[in-house]
Amino acid sequence: MRGMIMTVRIGQQHKFRAMLLACFVLLPIQRVCGDESPAVDAAMALERAVVNAIAAAERSVVAIARFRTDDPARPGLDDWTVQGWPGGVIGPMPDLADRVQVPDEFAAGVVIDRGGYILTNFHVLGDPDKNRYVVMAGRRPLEAVQVLTVNQVQAGDPWTDLAVIKVDADDLEPITFGDADRLRKGQFVISLGNPYNIARDGEVSASWGIISNLGRRIPRDDTASGGAPRERLYHYGGLIQTDAKLNMGTSGGALINLSGEMIGLTTAMASLEGFEKSLGFAIPVDDSFRATVETLKSGRKAEFGFLGVEPRDLSAAMRRGGRQGVELARVVPATPAAQAGLRPGDIITRVNDVPLYDSLDMMCQLGKLAAGSTVRLAVQRGADPTQRGRLFLTSVNLSKKHIPLADRAYSIVPDPKWRGMGVDYATAVVPPTQLQQLLQIDRAGNALGVSQVQPESVAWQAGVRPGSLLTHVNGQRVTTPDQFFETVEALEGDVKLRLVTGELTIPAP
Repeated sequence: MRGMIMTVRIGQQHKFRAMLLACFVLLPIQRVCGDESPAVDAAMALERAVVNAIAAAERSVVAIARFRTDDPARPGLDDWTVQGWPGGVIGPMPDLADRVQVPDEFAAGVVIDRGGYILTNFHVLGDPDKNRYVVMAGRRPLEAVQVLTVNQVQAGDPWTDLAVIKVDADDLEPITFGDADRLRKGQFVISLGNPYNIARDGEVSASWGIISNLGRRIPRDDTASGGAPRERLYHYGGLIQTDAKLNMGTSGGALINLSGEMIGLTTAMASLEGFEKSLGFAIPVDDSFRATVETLKSGRKAEFGFLGVEPRDLSAAMRRGGRQGVELARVVPATPAAQAGLRPGDIITRVNDVPLYDSLDMMCQLGKLAAGSTVRLAVQRGADPTQRGRLFLTSVNLSKKHIPLADRAYSIVPDPKWRGMGVDYATAVVPPTQLQQLLQIDRAGNALGVSQVQPESVAWQAGVRPGSLLTHVNGQRVTTPDQFFETVEALEGDVKLRLVTGELTIPAP
């Protein structure tokens, strides 16, 4: 969140912007001389578009301050009290020279609903159990800034770096979402955020630039404590890169187009070793983004799809022959890929009509799809460096991805349990390295996994343990977690569960 952002230096781009600046500088002189040149008119039209876009969106972007509750220098934070910043009270800004009132971290957020729902980055919030948050909303004429304490963290997802919080307010202006799928390199964009916490007065700052590129990847950080990687979806690609100035504190802000529509959520990434600054990125507003945001807004954890393949890049000989796509090095038995008939050596050329050029492209496209969704694949079979093979289309129902992250997802809606046990897709419970061996026992590939068991519960006492795989409830096949819970909730008394290792009877509590 405190990372800085580097403007990508592209020669032609800066020449154009220098010419554009010259138009603005010369504008007063030309007006005096009565010169209404087309260049000046174009510059004025662009200026009006920028001003109008900012006016349309700026009241939907807020400043967020984060305070650690375990800081002994700040008594009272554990009961949601920030000295000088009373929740929901309209009044003058506190004296930020006071150590007690200076936040540990600061960033931005975007209003997505009049009910007080605000979208930001997962990394902005940190651990909700150890932090409290304050939101500074936009001022109105003759009014002081509206300062709101966050009364609820709805949900947060480390895989997509998205989180939703809620404040007690019903007069915030939600932003309008655009469509990032229609973006092109070179389009003008505007960023709205809270650089260096300057927007604590309720007025967010704006900067502008162009879209430098699309589908960008960030370097993966495997240095997290505890051995679990800080893996994100965007290590595989998908980010908007912009040269709009994004300083420290702009994470969670809005990247908007000239119509005032949000087409990306700005995110500050750590600088690369050897570079003076880091790059400017935004998470694109596309269908998967909207679906994830709606899930988090509802207070539920986001779940992502799993296919069950090991992809690899095409050989140099295939690429020289004009081939494009990703080869399947391995298909894990009894997974959705195997059930759909995919084989090692198959080449996937498209995922949901999006062309693939390397294995990271495939991981990115699959990684943002929801668990239980259906994906369309374009497949070439029987190909070699000289022949393209047979092309066919197939649809695959995805299970759920196992994501071993250093940062945990959180939500206000608890994971469902029955008689002390939780159930999920087997592919989400068992690490991929063990999945092939375990699922070979169930050739149908629809086993569910026991995600957790409360000690001393009736399920625990019956012998159910985390990691167990189950297939039937009272002789009825269950293939999804929702189906399992719908089935067992309708039953009373003893219930028989068929595990891949045998049958157990779960007594009524």
